Amino acid sequence: MKYKHILFDLDRTLWDFDADTHDTMQEIFYNSKLDRQISDFEEWYSAYKRHNIRLWEDYALGKITKAALRSARFYLTFKDFGIDDENLGIKFGEQFIEQSPRRTTLFPNAHEVLAYLLNKKYQLHVVTNGFNEIQFKKMESTDIKKYFTKIFTCENIGYNKPHVKFFQHVISALQSPKKDAIIVGDDFVSDISGAKRTGIDQIYFKPKDAPEPPEKPTFLINSLIELKDIL
Repeated sequence: MKYKHILFDLDRTLWDFDADTHDTMQEIFYNSKLDRQISDFEEWYSAYKRHNIRLWEDYALGKITKAALRSARFYLTFKDFGIDDENLGIKFGEQFIEQSPRRTTLFPNAHEVLAYLLNKKYQLHVVTNGFNEIQFKKMESTDIKKYFTKIFTCENIGYNKPHVKFFQHVISALQSPKKDAIIVGDDFVSDISGAKRTGIDQIYFKPKDAPEPPEKPTFLINSLIELKDIL
């Protein structure tokens, strides 16, 4: 085998983050009777996604803290709809953090592929920018934690992907040359470019609506089952 260690991103690579986030938000929205103040959930959710993407980009670059991200993304969304209520934003965020990790939607063939790779004696690891209290619960809820030897989170390392120091920490912890590792991820900047700058090979799990990558990854796949053809 060319590789010994396979580094998996979690959100949008194994766990269907978008589907489960949408369903969780929708449930909280209607249970909180917010439809009495905001007529269109999908419009509200689109506004949330815009704020969330921008704030996560700032968080990944170290411009804002975890606490600031959590408090701002819902507050700013409600404010767009004329509801200037910080407490509502905090309450909604707390419910989201509590409920979303219970969702169990994985991408097709996730269990099959992880079991296949483990059977082939690869060591599998998670590398994620997600928050500890959510990511570990997700892995328990979806029953995928059993496949992984090590779980690397930005909170534990002190750097976010795509920072080179994140990947250097991972390689150091694996006590293995970087040529022995390859990453599987959906975010070209955080996963692919970050690994490439560190000298780690990459498998870009290209989202169906994503544009062509700005530079060529080591491999490109559109479904997890394609990993069987590479590894």
